Amino acid sequence: MGNVIFNKILEEKIEFFKFAFQQTSKDIFFDEDSKKLIHPGEFGTYREAICKDFLRFFIPMRLDISTGFLIVDSGNVSKQCDLIVYDRNNTPLIENAERQRFFPVETVCAIGEIKSDLSKNNFKEALNKLARNKRIKEGMSHPTVLKRDHPGKFTPNVYPYDNIFSFLICNKLDFKLDNICDEIDSLYEDDILQNQKHNLILSINDGVLLYRDDNDKSMMYSHMGLKPLKNSFITPDKNVNCHFFYACSYIFMGTTSASIYYPEISDYIGDSFSGGLQFNQTK
Repeated sequence: MGNVIFNKILEEKIEFFKFAFQQTSKDIFFDEDSKKLIHPGEFGTYREAICKDFLRFFIPMRLDISTGFLIVDSGNVSKQCDLIVYDRNNTPLIENAERQRFFPVETVCAIGEIKSDLSKNNFKEALNKLARNKRIKEGMSHPTVLKRDHPGKFTPNVYPYDNIFSFLICNKLDFKLDNICDEIDSLYEDDILQNQKHNLILSINDGVLLYRDDNDKSMMYSHMGLKPLKNSFITPDKNVNCHFFYACSYIFMGTTSASIYYPEISDYIGDSFSGGLQFNQTK
């Protein structure tokens, strides 16, 4: 049945998001005479801000949204993430002089990529970048639980909530989509494991890519235990925003359920602890 007030506000948010993403951003940054973008970097930043505002409606208030890089105590750093959803209460502010932010993977719940129209090659590139950023979390040295819905050790290949929830939002998938469910796995490079693949892909024009179990129930994770799930593509019907409803609901569940670990700063400092002088005083 649903709540009328919630649905009316959500519909309003969706319509504003669609208009701002597809129309307002182009009105501001697209030159009709030259048929080119003015300040492409600012155009991308504007669209990221639009997405942040939209996601804020259905992401828990204990979480915050930013942009930047993921880091792990073993030394690896991700490529830049358009959106990072993180636990604000347990994340230190790691920022350089250029205001670039770096986020310990332990407290990151989700990452997202924001794109315009994607060719198949561009789509493949975005998927693999997202997957490689996502798997950086698997390099944690000493995962200590702050929030995990079930007891147990860090096992991202088995327990889906131990992974960073990953999503892609784009304007359009600009290629034939007739066989997208059968083709999408082949777009990943051979080194990408099942649990490192996307959770959700929202194309404003086309629909939402998710997964489904043996009972054809839509799922937001690529695997349950060690079993990979099948791909599922949900397209708009009489309700032109139905794919947004799936996306909003699943991003909420994914960010709410994500395991959060303790960022042990001494592990990040590492060998820098050595080399100091120590003075002992005794009475």
